[in-house]
Amino acid sequence: MIDIQLLRTDIDALERRLATRGYHLDVAAFKALEDARKGIQTATEQLQSQRNALARQIGQAKAKKDEAQAAALMRQGAELADKLRQMEAENAAVQARLHEFVWQIPNIPHDSVPLGSRPED
Repeated sequence: MIDIQLLRTDIDALERRLATRGYHLDVAAFKALEDARKGIQTATEQLQSQRNALARQIGQAKAKKDEAQAAALMRQGAELADKLRQMEAENAAVQARLHEFVWQIPNIPHDSVPLGSRPED
């Protein structure tokens, strides 16, 4: 299986090398999956940051004995937890599609391998 970091860093060179083997690498599909992964990762990190800020606010409200505010903040925290679970499910789905995409890519031919898609070439 191809190292996904190679796809992320030098996809154009990989595409050229695989073309010598007669394999067409769908660069647009990979970039779409990678963009989706990055978007989900960014959104997840933002939600985690919000959750952490809420946790601090809940602690401060409880320290001030403001149970009403603490309860309201805890409800917001529960909503954030639901959103985080949803984002984690989306992330798992995108990661599975990325793994499937990468798994289907053949090995990179060595520079000494002659051009062609069949042994007869």
